[in-house]
Amino acid sequence: MALHYQLEQSQWWPGETLETMQLRQAEHLIAHAARTVPYYSNKLEILRGLRAGELTPAIWRRIPLLRRTDIQDVGTALNSRNPPKGHGKPHEVSSSGSTGRPITVMNTPISGLFFQALNLRLHFWHNRDTTAKTAAIRVLRGGQVEIARKNSSVPWVRGFKSGPMTFLDLRTPIAKQLEWLKEQKAEYLLTYPSNLMGLLKASEETGFLPPNLHHVATMGEMLGPEIRDACQRIWNAPLIDAYSSQEVGMIALQCPDHTHYHVQSESLLVEVLDDNDRPCAAGQSGRVVITDLHNFATPLIRYVIGDYAEVGEACSCGRGLPVIKRILGRTRNLVTLPTGEKFSQSFSLFKLGRLPSIRQAQLIQKTVDEIEARLVVTQPLSAAEEDELRGIIADGLGHPFRVRLEYVDEIPRTPGGKFEEFMSEVED
Repeated sequence: MALHYQLEQSQWWPGETLETMQLRQAEHLIAHAARTVPYYSNKLEILRGLRAGELTPAIWRRIPLLRRTDIQDVGTALNSRNPPKGHGKPHEVSSSGSTGRPITVMNTPISGLFFQALNLRLHFWHNRDTTAKTAAIRVLRGGQVEIARKNSSVPWVRGFKSGPMTFLDLRTPIAKQLEWLKEQKAEYLLTYPSNLMGLLKASEETGFLPPNLHHVATMGEMLGPEIRDACQRIWNAPLIDAYSSQEVGMIALQCPDHTHYHVQSESLLVEVLDDNDRPCAAGQSGRVVITDLHNFATPLIRYVIGDYAEVGEACSCGRGLPVIKRILGRTRNLVTLPTGEKFSQSFSLFKLGRLPSIRQAQLIQKTVDEIEARLVVTQPLSAAEEDELRGIIADGLGHPFRVRLEYVDEIPRTPGGKFEEFMSEVED
């Protein structure tokens, strides 16, 4: 709550003040990385001799970009040999991101603290009733699996009297998800945009409207305007979106007054760069490059996360936090079962980390029975590894699909800069 109080003040700082404070924190991060992280022992040599307070945006941009392939290639050499004890015990975080390249990094409770405070910021920005009930339809992790199995709940707001949050597995067929929502009578729904679209379509066809629903929160994927419009039209409910990732936490939150996003500058230094690695101006789109200012366990400095975004103008709401107008880099599609039932797939490509020769993967549903797995590998998989991969995919999708492997040299992005880890070619 103390950190959230500070965030309530800093959101109104001018952009120049926020940038100055980011660079001062970045100086601490790069000094720690140069001293304790093997990977950075030479990468930060260009900053040697820089004194406190001398780091500028121009000097910052001399630091080489960190790509997902770098993280894969160097492994534990990116981890600090002496993370600050005050940051808590480091733990592993895995992510496939929007590039289909699975990675694992270390994180600390300090990052979790910022995530919780920024989540609280999101609740306050959008005037959520903390005593209300939230229903979450998502990929279940850790204790969420058991909570869903027991049909129980947990509080969803730290530091305040909190209402319950209930969970449902994302792989549940859409029709059963609607039945569950009817039973829950929750004021808020949290899910993925693609799953929401399936719910809205089914709701429109059946005439069912979730009772009590105040607004919908989405996460984890690119949100198209058609989903926002459909949510308002069909359910008469506003949609609030957040841009986040497993490895760096909250990246940008939807503005309270607009549908664009504010970068969470107190936690991350976010750059949007063009093809020549120059900062994009308002109205331009480019690669999202992120520095986690508080992760001293695995410093991610100028990390190319794999998403594309469009930069926005300064916001009329008065906040100095930079604006992202649109996020272009993430999407999922619904899986179609032979029965005709549809659900939002929960397959996470970081599960492929057990097969280290896989550098990139993409799943294409060709028919109701067949999945094509496109693979970029450093060396061909053995027959046993291919069988293991088929099992991982079928288990992740929750159905024994026939999986056909296709080895390719590259999996290109869409013209809009997106990478779709799952696409369906099954027609309705």
